[in-house]
Amino acid sequence: MASDQPYCHVHIGAPKTGSTFLQRVFFENRDALRARGLLYPEVSLRGFGHHDLAFLLAGGYPEWATAQERSLESLSDDLARAVAGFSASVLLSSENFYLLPDPPALKNLLETTGALAGRRARIIVYLRRQDDAHESWYNQRVKAQGDTGDIEESIARAHDLWDYPRQLALWGETFGEDNLAVRRYPPSDTGAAPLVEDMFGALEIGAAGLALPHQHVNTAHNRDVLAFQRQLNRLPLSPQEKRRFHHELMALSTRAKGLGLFDERPLLSPAERRTIMERYAAGNAEISKRYFAGAPLFADEPAAPEAPASAQPAGLTNEKLLLILGWILAQTR
Repeated sequence: MASDQPYCHVHIGAPKTGSTFLQRVFFENRDALRARGLLYPEVSLRGFGHHDLAFLLAGGYPEWATAQERSLESLSDDLARAVAGFSASVLLSSENFYLLPDPPALKNLLETTGALAGRRARIIVYLRRQDDAHESWYNQRVKAQGDTGDIEESIARAHDLWDYPRQLALWGETFGEDNLAVRRYPPSDTGAAPLVEDMFGALEIGAAGLALPHQHVNTAHNRDVLAFQRQLNRLPLSPQEKRRFHHELMALSTRAKGLGLFDERPLLSPAERRTIMERYAAGNAEISKRYFAGAPLFADEPAAPEAPASAQPAGLTNEKLLLILGWILAQTR
């Protein structure tokens, strides 16, 4: 049920739940959203989200992020100016609020800038099946953060990231559990519309008539392109230099999909997926009871997608390497 009280919404992700896509929707429709009573402030937006605020509130930029020179005080002043005189709801969005959480610092920022003046805080978070989340997070770590390890190492390191009772407790302690809007992340094969409609349901405004991006904004690499990026990541380069061919490799993964040129098998086997979900079963049941009236948090394990047949052998062969290098040369000449 919609409320007459305006909100200060903070969309915190989680990572790998369509956040970049949603942020692009917010950014490209910010004039239309303002007319509907929702301000998406242009406070140091990069990649369409409020990532600089999230990084600086957490104490600084991680190694893999490109730092900018402006201080948290300067960005806070921008936010204060943006919300001044605007009496309706406000929305901030960055999955890095979840990845690098400091809810007390965020609440203090919202209070001191006036973002909470006359508004109720609402923390919006999407939860994704942990087997899918781990697979997608590993892909992201390799292609954008310079990771050189294998997926087993990634799963071990990132276990707590997808421990939802642990993560949500951090936010509930500061903002109150009643101010958490906990949502299920829709299956990826349903397209963008269900996610947009669900988000705007959480925001309590209509999504009809908004312009939606036509392309995915965060394409996953197939096994072979991922292996190529892992080798690049071994070079003595900065994380930013390792991403030199980031967009070209994402475009290759998209264009080659289904052609049988590369190994497109899922990174995790059905047995590995079951093992992951068993580790989180108790916590998921707790979240189910607390936020979903006991309904299952996630659907039964989906059938593993079938990769297209390929005459190519497994592994990053010389032939595949030539295909990747040829693509990069063709795109960057």
